[in-house]
Amino acid sequence: MAASVPTGTSTTRRDWLSVLVVAVGVFTVTATEMMPIGLLPDIAADLGVSEGAAGLGVTLFGVLAGFLAPPATMLSGRVDRRTLLLVISTVFTVGNAACGLSPNYLMYMVSRFGTGVIHGLMWSIVASIAIRLVHERDSVRATSVVFSGISLALVLGVPFGSVLGAVFGWRWAFLALAVLSAACLPLVRLLLPRLPATGQLSPAQFRPLLRSKTLLTACTLTAIIVIGNYAAYTYIAPFLNTERGVDLTLIGPFLLAYGIAGVVGNFLSGAVITRTGSVRGVLVVFTVVLALALTCLLVTNWIPLVAVVLIVWGVAYSGLPVALQTLVLATGPDGGEAATSLYVLVFNCSIAAGALFGALGIDTGGASTPILLGAVFSTLAVAVAMSMKTVALNPATEPVAHR
Repeated sequence: MAASVPTGTSTTRRDWLSVLVVAVGVFTVTATEMMPIGLLPDIAADLGVSEGAAGLGVTLFGVLAGFLAPPATMLSGRVDRRTLLLVISTVFTVGNAACGLSPNYLMYMVSRFGTGVIHGLMWSIVASIAIRLVHERDSVRATSVVFSGISLALVLGVPFGSVLGAVFGWRWAFLALAVLSAACLPLVRLLLPRLPATGQLSPAQFRPLLRSKTLLTACTLTAIIVIGNYAAYTYIAPFLNTERGVDLTLIGPFLLAYGIAGVVGNFLSGAVITRTGSVRGVLVVFTVVLALALTCLLVTNWIPLVAVVLIVWGVAYSGLPVALQTLVLATGPDGGEAATSLYVLVFNCSIAAGALFGALGIDTGGASTPILLGAVFSTLAVAVAMSMKTVALNPATEPVAHR
C-alpha cells in the first residue's frame, strides 16, 4: 500500500526515509554523470579509443541533460512524480548495465546517450518532490538532504568508482551503479506516496527572465566557470598519471580529497553569503582562488603539493555554484522555477562544452592542455565577477548547496 503525502503536524520517520530514497537517487544520477572522469585511461585503453574520445561520454551526457530538461519537464507535466522516479531509476539501471557490458565504443556511447536523455528530467523534479514529502516547516531541510546526494556522489561515488575500476576494471564501476539504481526501484514504490503533478511549465514564463540582467550575468559567469572547470576536471586522471607520475591506484584517493574539499567549499560559500549578504564578494574571491589553483597545478611537480593544490581547487570551485544559484534566485520569486531551469540548462551544457574543449585539448596538446584551458577560463571568470554590480538579494533567498 502506498504512503500518503504528509498532512499531520509533523514529518514522520517514514517520510524522512522517503526523502533519503530520493537522495540515493540523486547520488546515483550524479555519480553516473561523473563516473567516466576517474576511469578515462582504463575506458580508452579497453575500448581502443583516445582519452578525448572516451571523455565525450561526459560531453554527450551534459548536452542531452541540458537541452532536454525543459521540454521533458513540460511533456511530463501531468505524470505522477513517483511514477517518473520509477521510470528514471529503470532507465539508469538499464543504461549503467549496458555501459558496463559494452563490447565496443559505439555501445558505450549509446548507453551514455540513453541515460543522458532522462538525466535532465531528474533535476527538474527532484526539488519539488523533496518539499512535498515532508511537513512544510521541514521543506528546507528535506531539500538539503536530497541535494546532499550531489556532494556525496563527488566525495564517495566517483572516487569509489575509480578505486573499483583500478582493482577490478572500469566496467564494475558502472555495474555497481546499475545495482544501486535497481535497489531504488522497490524503495521508491514502497516508501514514496503518489505525487500527482501540480502544474505545468509554460514557455511564457521564460520571456521576462530573458531580459533580466541579473540572470544573464549569472548564466554567463556560470558558463565560463563550468566550462573551464570541466575542461580541466574531466581529464584530471590522465594529467595526474602521465604528467605528474601519480599511480592509477592513487587517482581515487586524490579525487576523494577533491570531493571532500568540495563539501567544505559548499558550506563555506553558503556561510559567508549568509553572514555578509555579498554574492559578488564570494564570486570574486573564489574565482581568484580557482584561477590561482589551476595555474599552480601547471607548474607544480611535487606530488604532495599537487594534492594540496587539488584540495584548494575543490574548495574554490564548489563554492561558486552556491553563489551562482543564489544569484539566480535573486531574479525574483515569481520566476524562481523557470529561472532555475534556465540555469540548469546552461550548467549542464557548459559541463558538456568543457569536456569537449578538454577532449580537443588533450588530443592535440597533451594532458596539460585541459588544465591550461581551465586556468584561462577561470581568469576570464575573475574579470567578469569583478565587473559585476552588487546585487540585492531577496530576503527569502537562502544559499543552497549545488554540484
